[in-house]
Amino acid sequence: MVSLELPVGSREPRVELLVVEAERLEAELARRRGRVLMAKRYGGPLARLDAEAPLAEVPNRVLCGAPRAEIWITPRPATCHRANGLTWAEDGRALFGCSRRRAGERTDEDTFAAYREVFALLDERGYRNLLRVWNYLPRINQDQRGVECYKRFNVGRARSFEERYGCSVETEFSASTAVGTPGEDLVVCFAAGREPGIHLENPRQTCAYRYPPEYGPKSPSFARGTLAPAGWGETFFLSGTASVVGHETKHPGDPLGQLDEALANIDALLDCAAGRSGRGRAVRGARFDLLKTYVRRREDFPAIREALAKRLDPATPAIYLEADICRKDLLLEIEGVWR
Repeated sequence: MVSLELPVGSREPRVELLVVEAERLEAELARRRGRVLMAKRYGGPLARLDAEAPLAEVPNRVLCGAPRAEIWITPRPATCHRANGLTWAEDGRALFGCSRRRAGERTDEDTFAAYREVFALLDERGYRNLLRVWNYLPRINQDQRGVECYKRFNVGRARSFEERYGCSVETEFSASTAVGTPGEDLVVCFAAGREPGIHLENPRQTCAYRYPPEYGPKSPSFARGTLAPAGWGETFFLSGTASVVGHETKHPGDPLGQLDEALANIDALLDCAAGRSGRGRAVRGARFDLLKTYVRRREDFPAIREALAKRLDPATPAIYLEADICRKDLLLEIEGVWR
């Protein structure tokens, strides 16, 4: 049984992250009623839960055993709300939420509408600082009237950011992940705060929002990582990180080569995060509170897990999910929560 209760951050009060097997999710939510900011369940089962908290169902297959769930918990009283396609919970310092809508034939428009609703919610509730976004996009690599879905997604996302932030938009991009998912629903999960975080870029990589035009009509609107504000504890949200150096994919067709390159990118970014937060980072094998690896081809999973295990602290909670990645030549992507 997996049961890992892990504090995120080292200062009080702080948000905590609990990773459990999915079959325990309902019991854990009941036990922590009124303190849950968001739960995500990976790999099913898709049985409906009477949860007084945002619950995101992510149907991607779990490759490392039984379905898993993560639960974000606050020490403060939290209230849960629902309106239209949005569900969220807030505690006066943090707001976590989830948007779910059917993805039609206009992914750009669907994405724009979803993000516009999210931004309106954050403005209305007074949590104006987006800190982390997780996007699950159906048919991410398929063409939609001659343009890949992911590129259309980027058009809609960029339009929503530009509408809200105008010419200062590049300073507002937060940590983010966008991967493929089975089914028909576009799912956007998000975390925001009353106080701003610090968004970071990777010295080995071109800023995603400045990619050249060959990657689509609009560049991806995200930062490589975000340091959460002090009230959250010393938490660093690592964006989905792949085998991209500069703006080019490295090691096409080679999953272990891509793994090494992705880990080099993560090392470089964690050095930046450690410097900005005033923390030291003495070892290359970082200690994460949660490390999530998306693997495109199921047959690559055993080798990837074996190689990754040699690089990580054995106590690192890890979840492996089957998912298409934002570029067709990328075979894996890694995201995490580090403190």
